[in-house]
Amino acid sequence: MTPRARDEFLDLVDQLIFEIEEVLMCAGDEDDPEDSEFSDLLPLYEQLSVELKKLHAEVTQGKHAFGADQDLPFMPLVNKWKERLPFYSLFTTLNIANKQGLTG
Repeated sequence: MTPRARDEFLDLVDQLIFEIEEVLMCAGDEDDPEDSEFSDLLPLYEQLSVELKKLHAEVTQGKHAFGADQDLPFMPLVNKWKERLPFYSLFTTLNIANKQGLTG
């Protein structure tokens, strides 16, 4: 479901932040240096976490413009790594809502 209202958009941002923090926590628990499934993507997840928190703050403060038919700034990075992001579809849903604007 594509968010139509500001609160729904923020809920999706929060869900993505939660998902990323879960991955980061799991990676922190993985002490096996041979297991690079998570560790090689840690910088990506950390950067996306920062970007999503920044977006959340901008939306909350009313500083984010919706509906300009532009991708969110971090989408090129997300698209580059889409095969390795288990929640890629949440990013695309968020981006669609951003591009189309909110109606509620």
